[in-house]
Amino acid sequence: MNNKNVLIHVWLPPLLFVIVCLSLNYLAGSLDLAYVVDERSQRDFNAALGMPLIIGYLWLAIRIMHRRAGRRIADFLVSVRRVDEYPQHIKKLEKKLITQVVIASALAISITMIYLTTEGLLALDLKPAIILLNAIAVPFWFFLFLFIMQSASFTRYMYRHLVLPSITRETNFSHCKALCDLGLSNVSLALMMLMLVPIFWLGKPIPVIDLLILMVMVVFMLALLFLPVLKTLWLMRTYRAKNIASIETAIEAILVKRRSGLNNERTAAQLYRLNQQLEDMRQFSCWPRDIMQNIKIFIVSAGVPTSWLLMAWFVK
Repeated sequence: MNNKNVLIHVWLPPLLFVIVCLSLNYLAGSLDLAYVVDERSQRDFNAALGMPLIIGYLWLAIRIMHRRAGRRIADFLVSVRRVDEYPQHIKKLEKKLITQVVIASALAISITMIYLTTEGLLALDLKPAIILLNAIAVPFWFFLFLFIMQSASFTRYMYRHLVLPSITRETNFSHCKALCDLGLSNVSLALMMLMLVPIFWLGKPIPVIDLLILMVMVVFMLALLFLPVLKTLWLMRTYRAKNIASIETAIEAILVKRRSGLNNERTAAQLYRLNQQLEDMRQFSCWPRDIMQNIKIFIVSAGVPTSWLLMAWFVK
């Protein structure tokens, strides 16, 4: 698939959804600043702007996540010579996706109905703008729950079904770095989504409960997404140390033989090869070395609290 087809396949559906939702909200009046006269109308304006943008972002992020996961799994299986397992892993992930779609749908409908009931928004004489916002709330909660479940399940699945069965075989631990990259990219996608949250605070006081809920979400999501990455990094460091110790033992055994007079071209070649392996092992960094990726994660990590602080200052 060329770049043009990828652009159309991945970006176009979420983009069209956002454009359609924003247009309908504007025609219904909820995005018209002329109608923003009190806190309730400001809240409707924020919801009409924020929900479509976050839905579009989450939809796009899930599609990007799927493409990255498929590519990382394929690269890993090629490097460890288990390419024939690729269809099996994809089928398992597809089954997980179907299950999570059902769960996310049930949660989205339940939360929307509870909110509408408690806010008294189930009446038949509601304004078209309010009805439209109520309808958009369902895909908003659906994509939010699906994004959280998908981003967490990818890294957990890869840790359990790819890292653990492979890391003990020879030097396969060095190939696990690609799976760490996927986990870190999922973290950056989650953090960038949280940077959109202040849209709901435009022109109105920031409720303390919102800040508390968001902080709990940040801690929960980071723990959920980072844990498999940290476990993988720990295993990589452990098996790197074991490989170094094993190579050093083999080098010491060859040196003992040479000191006892058993010195020939074969032992010299073995010693040279082992020294090369030892040098490679010592220079191997378990943490991903992609500088741009690390910079991106740092920027979005700093951007989340920065965007919240700026919004808190802006709405005073």
